[in-house]
Amino acid sequence: MTDESLFYRSFIEDIRRCAAGRAPSRVAELERRIHAALSAPSERREGLWARVVGGVSELLCTFGDRGIAAARLRAFLRENADLDRPRDVALTDFTFVGKPAGVLHARGGHRYLLFAPIPRAAPDAAASVLDEVVPAPTRRLAEWTVYGLCGGAAAAAMWFAFIVPV
Repeated sequence: MTDESLFYRSFIEDIRRCAAGRAPSRVAELERRIHAALSAPSERREGLWARVVGGVSELLCTFGDRGIAAARLRAFLRENADLDRPRDVALTDFTFVGKPAGVLHARGGHRYLLFAPIPRAAPDAAASVLDEVVPAPTRRLAEWTVYGLCGGAAAAAMWFAFIVPV
């Protein structure tokens, strides 16, 4: 057996012990990610290992401490912490869902696909959620209190900076 295959077996076994049979699909996904990272060409390997590190981190956050297996996984995360860094957001990270409404034909022969507008939630929905936690009058009173304190502090700062002689 090679070192990679031994690492692969022990790593997957630690993941299974940490999940304790509660998330077989997540364990299978991590196993697939690890296999893809080990068998990938060197130029793609770092990106694939970053996905493995993210999956292991999520697994440990979800299932907590499970003894020695979790300790080994945490050590793996510490060793590969640089791979779990946030990456730059790209246009391909977004998904735009829309229903086609029609096709626009331009004079130059170009065709453009038009999408129907997405229905939005009523703006009062967010306010009603906040009102359940903090009533609107109390929220407004707190806002104006903060505005008054900040305005008073700014006026006092200007008074001492420009009016009061040194």
